[in-house]
Amino acid sequence: MVSAVCGILILNQVIKTELLTKFLWDDGIFAGLRVVPLLNKLLSIRFAPDEDPFAVQECYRIGAILYLAGIRSRFGVDLPTRVYITKLKMIMTAQNFISKMNYSILLWVVLIGGVQSYNMPAHNWFVSATVDLVIKREGLTWDELMVIVREVLWIEGLFEAECCEFRKEFSAELWRLHHSMPSR
Repeated sequence: MVSAVCGILILNQVIKTELLTKFLWDDGIFAGLRVVPLLNKLLSIRFAPDEDPFAVQECYRIGAILYLAGIRSRFGVDLPTRVYITKLKMIMTAQNFISKMNYSILLWVVLIGGVQSYNMPAHNWFVSATVDLVIKREGLTWDELMVIVREVLWIEGLFEAECCEFRKEFSAELWRLHHSMPSR
């Protein structure tokens, strides 16, 4: 898993660098040589999500798969993500390990799950989970949330349309919760 994470960090930096000089998203050879091997590596790793120490690693692994699926999609090849979205939500709701996860990475995993889950039954859960995490941090703004996510792993413009919609849903849910709380 460590080599896969290192590979993703390197890929992320290479993509950011390449995007400064050219339009990369139509280079299928780049995707085949750089993205596909990392996906294969992550897909071949298996953790037992019902075992507490592995549940956290499995969430990280699924988050990485969903992130790479987003990158691959920009190259014009969609990876079916429904099974990973469902599994991520199942693990996160079945285990009481959220307090054991690094907050920044947890926020990144939940946001990636949210932007990759449109038109899926689990989507609203990811919106609510993101809002819950923000409230527990005493009300981060969307911009502050994105600063944290960018520090973990992010390529500007990768999930642009999805993030725009997710931000609207996030803001609406945050507003709804804030206005439904009793006054002090």
